[in-house]
Amino acid sequence: MLCYLGLGGQEVIFIFLLLGLTIVPQIIAIVHIVRSTLENTLKLIWVLVTLFIPLGWLVYFLAGRPKE
Repeated sequence: MLCYLGLGGQEVIFIFLLLGLTIVPQIIAIVHIVRSTLENTLKLIWVLVTLFIPLGWLVYFLAGRPKE
């Protein structure tokens, strides 16, 4: 399959690393948002920001996380 796409081993490793560095923190942020004490409307807004804005999870962890 990868031969048909013209991808070698280094490209595949780069793609998995890039996906891992973006998807894993996004999942962690969504779990944190759902478990937080925020109001439901704020939870929905932060989940949407995290899902649809590139690096939205970083914005949440820097600015939106409630001080507990």
